[in-house]
Amino acid sequence: MTADQGYAYSKIYGGLEARGIDPVIPAKKEPIRSRVPLRRFRYDARHDILKCPMRRILRSQRRIEHGRYFYSRATDCRRCPIRGDCLSKGRVNKAVVVSDHHPALLRARRCKERWSREDARLYQRHRWRSEGFHGEAKSWHGLARAVRRGLQTMRIQAFLTAAAVNLKRLAAALLALLGPWRGISLLAALAHLLAATVAASIQTTRPELADRPA
Repeated sequence: MTADQGYAYSKIYGGLEARGIDPVIPAKKEPIRSRVPLRRFRYDARHDILKCPMRRILRSQRRIEHGRYFYSRATDCRRCPIRGDCLSKGRVNKAVVVSDHHPALLRARRCKERWSREDARLYQRHRWRSEGFHGEAKSWHGLARAVRRGLQTMRIQAFLTAAAVNLKRLAAALLALLGPWRGISLLAALAHLLAATVAASIQTTRPELADRPA
């Protein structure tokens, strides 16, 4: 599965791994907000502990929505030579947030460093093919905003948008293949097909509108 860096989150990598899907998603570099960033802490999945750059152990003590807080002991940090760079002002121990799927994120970062030519080709293909289609659907066919509320109606809007884009592609191919005169009758048939699709979607989402006169 290919996607851009907007989807490069640990929960995405973890969810794909759970489904047996190989992601071709370039992992983001960790934002450095501290002199001792998270990448210098080593997570031991087997023992469920975190090790700081000085090899002191941090243990999980508090859970949040998408992860856990790991804390060091104050006695370990008291005489640490990098205490001034590692600890925030007023703290006596280190607190680090580790997401639930952090190991999957680490594996994705290592995998990105070993991408083959085929992986790079798939990602470049995704950029011009998928992103171009999404841009067309949002800019020219109204997919940038939901027409109605609810996931079901949004699904129908997305399907209709995809149908409209595909019909455009099909019409262009028919005109190129059959010529303008024979292609016009086929375009009329496609227009009727699109009208029937829209009518079916209205019947599904807003049945009270289906019987109104045009």
